[in-house]
Amino acid sequence: MKNIIYKMMAVLLIFTVSCEDLEKYKLPEANSIPDETPPVASFSAIQGEGFEVEEWTLYQFTNGSTSATMYNWNFGDGNTSTDFEPTNTFPGEGTYTVSLTVSDNLGVSSTMTQDVVVVEPEAPAVPDPVIVNGEFVKLPKSSGSDCACSGWINRDLGEQGESSTASGLDVVKFDNNEPDHIYQEFEVVPNADYLVETSIRHSTTDGTLPSSLEIRMLAGSGYEDGYTPVYYTDTVLMPQGNSSTGYWGYRSIAQVENPDNNLNVLVLDNPGNDDYNNVVFSFNSGANDSVVLFMRGIGGDSSGNYGYNSGNEEIRSAYVTITAIEN
Repeated sequence: MKNIIYKMMAVLLIFTVSCEDLEKYKLPEANSIPDETPPVASFSAIQGEGFEVEEWTLYQFTNGSTSATMYNWNFGDGNTSTDFEPTNTFPGEGTYTVSLTVSDNLGVSSTMTQDVVVVEPEAPAVPDPVIVNGEFVKLPKSSGSDCACSGWINRDLGEQGESSTASGLDVVKFDNNEPDHIYQEFEVVPNADYLVETSIRHSTTDGTLPSSLEIRMLAGSGYEDGYTPVYYTDTVLMPQGNSSTGYWGYRSIAQVENPDNNLNVLVLDNPGNDDYNNVVFSFNSGANDSVVLFMRGIGGDSSGNYGYNSGNEEIRSAYVTITAIEN
């Protein structure tokens, strides 16, 4: 009998617990645990270097988010990504609203949005080439006496332009039916425009073989196979085109006269006076990062080892400069 009474009392106790009290003992729902370290979205964007379309429109995104495990990017140009630190190539200049939504394993999320302004950078200024001994000063060379032609000798292509002095200035000259020349390689920026300026004096003395001065800009693509240019600043170190001092990239007149190797050619005839006249002409470097300035006297006979000679009339050059043309 006592057992029956105890059981009835237990049932009564169960039914006398209020609904409010039951709520205290209700099990938590899934994901209802408080998130003590919720995720925070954060990112920055860095523009790619260079000036080709595929470079300056390319952006690298750095992810600075915290407490996140999933990442959803929208770049505002139709492209999306779920990578941690993606890259994106935008279609061109403009302002793109980029958003990053991050979330954690508890389903808590955070979003950051910022505008990315894509602008094509201005191309850097093209530097002037470095020309060694452009004023034809008498300087030491790798062998032989000091010469106004120091830094300008390539014996594979001719004899050195002769050293002379005129009105107190050092000059190089091309004359006497000899294969006189000057040659120098220098570094350029591809697809850039340059201006060459020189001062030239023709002798008015008539000769049996009138002289002309030929100026060629030669492409580095015409260098001897396997040749790598070295840009010297000291005339003593510069090769002269022989086994003892070293060789340059052009080693035959046939290479020089190949039209495919020429960026520009100018021939200066006797103007009929003996003044120093400024001569200016331009060239584009094309795909080359190295080119050559080659000047020689022509008009003489074609005897000798090189197949050309200066005429009998004297031609002098007082200086040469090469500068970049700003577009």
